[in-house]
Amino acid sequence: MVSRKIKFHMLLALTAAAQCLLPGLSAVTEFDIMGRIESVAKENNIVILLSERPRETSYYIIQDKTVYGTIEIESVVFNRTGRYTYRAAARYTLTNRQFSRLIRAGVDIALVAPRKKGEREFADEAPARERGYRRSITTDKDRRQMVLVPEGKFVCGSNNGDRDEMPEHTDYADNFYIDVHEVSNQDYLRFVEAGNVKPPLSWQGGRYREGEGGLPVMVTYFEAEAYARWAGKRLPTEKEWEKAARGPGRASGEADARNFIYPWGRVYGAERANGADFWADEKTGAHLKKRFGAATKGLMPVNSFDPEGASPCGALNMAGNAREWTSSWYMPYEGNRSREGKEFKRYGKQFKVVRGGSWYSQRYRLRVSSREIGGMPNLYSDNMAGFRCVKDVEVTDREKE
Repeated sequence: MVSRKIKFHMLLALTAAAQCLLPGLSAVTEFDIMGRIESVAKENNIVILLSERPRETSYYIIQDKTVYGTIEIESVVFNRTGRYTYRAAARYTLTNRQFSRLIRAGVDIALVAPRKKGEREFADEAPARERGYRRSITTDKDRRQMVLVPEGKFVCGSNNGDRDEMPEHTDYADNFYIDVHEVSNQDYLRFVEAGNVKPPLSWQGGRYREGEGGLPVMVTYFEAEAYARWAGKRLPTEKEWEKAARGPGRASGEADARNFIYPWGRVYGAERANGADFWADEKTGAHLKKRFGAATKGLMPVNSFDPEGASPCGALNMAGNAREWTSSWYMPYEGNRSREGKEFKRYGKQFKVVRGGSWYSQRYRLRVSSREIGGMPNLYSDNMAGFRCVKDVEVTDREKE
């Protein structure tokens, strides 16, 4: 393994070479890898989404047929979402400070491996790769599948929704895992039996009805929180929930925006979610209704709409079916200027945010940015929502050698 110090001096040499070779490389018309800058941090650190796994540790950055810098790949992980299948952490060096304007989130870049007289300047090495986190895991205590939501920036909120969704902004979240499915009645029964706790208020006579084991459990906020604590997990913040539902995306004000409105994309599909439109007529989603025996309007099994309604990370039913509790208080986003209406009067540490809409919600409420409140009349008795859990990544979650 090449030491960081040696690699840094190699990078400086490459930069010097790039400066010397600029005239000769100005005719570059091809690239080895296409990428998009996801985020830029201090000390020339950068995260890039790549179209393929890099074969080298160092590359020239080209634009308009001109080399304007070099990057050193430090680690690479698989990225499931979108056209870019890999995410790389790297450090960059520019040939001229004026090119710094080109290093910003959302910019597409082309990478060319160093060459000399038509050949590679350095011998081929194994692909640069640091053990990333596994894309999916099954947790021990509750025996439920979780999927990785990769770290990075993402779009949050909307300028085209309710006042409490404004302003649309870019946020950041570290790696975390989220449950693929909402917690079902059967899942919650395992908690009740193992934890010797009271059944949820939504069960009549202390047990869910026959045939409803696969449906989302409807609980109060504190019931959901207790389950998460027992499972060694926690409830998601609303921003974590939104990132898992919509993926990284790009703000609508940017060129070539990729800002998801629904978990599957920008165009609504009545057969992709258990919402009001799904029950508008018998033909809509007929094969799904038949498969899951859904003869009447209401909740559907937590494993339905797979893969029709899956989010970019692979989580299901993040639109419709059951609203989902988050751990966040209902507060305005930073920069929100609204000082009127019911939203403003309800802000504060009195209501928790619920996300995702329900089986009777119109498509407007199934948008990934839509916010609703829970805890009426209070967080101990309002069992109006279901939930799913999240978990911070751990060393044991890394991929094996």
